[in-house]
Amino acid sequence: MSESEEIYCLIVPMRDKPILIPNKALAEIVPYIDSEPPPENHEPWHIGYLHWRGMLLPVVSFEHFAKPDYPRSERRQKMVAILHTKLGLKQMPYFGIAVEGIHRLAPVNIDSVSHIDESADVIDSLHESILANVLYRERELLIPDIKTVEWNIEKYIKD
Repeated sequence: MSESEEIYCLIVPMRDKPILIPNKALAEIVPYIDSEPPPENHEPWHIGYLHWRGMLLPVVSFEHFAKPDYPRSERRQKMVAILHTKLGLKQMPYFGIAVEGIHRLAPVNIDSVSHIDESADVIDSLHESILANVLYRERELLIPDIKTVEWNIEKYIKD
């Protein structure tokens, strides 16, 4: 990314810290209405399935993905961000991440975002599903590793 180049991203509210994702990774944000519960012995991060455009998509809680012991929400999930997969999986071209509110457009360039702490120990201590913990316009955000999330979803669904 050059200094003047902007990438349009979305700040997506979560129960914990909001996430920052590229705008082109998002297919749509939809209500979590036409859904099915997860299987009986599901992973803590798998909250169910969503019927969307003729497909049955797995829906995950990013907070539980990054922190398996994160407290469960007592209220029903209302919205889901549908993301394009990065691995090009024909059997799973999309998946959903539970969100906690309305997303916001964020034009990001090299000067508008910085790592909270760039030390190797801090970066190494992040969960594999988090690429970085950043500061964008004085707001702390997580950048998820979408490939790691979808790889784990695919592995879980196959098992």
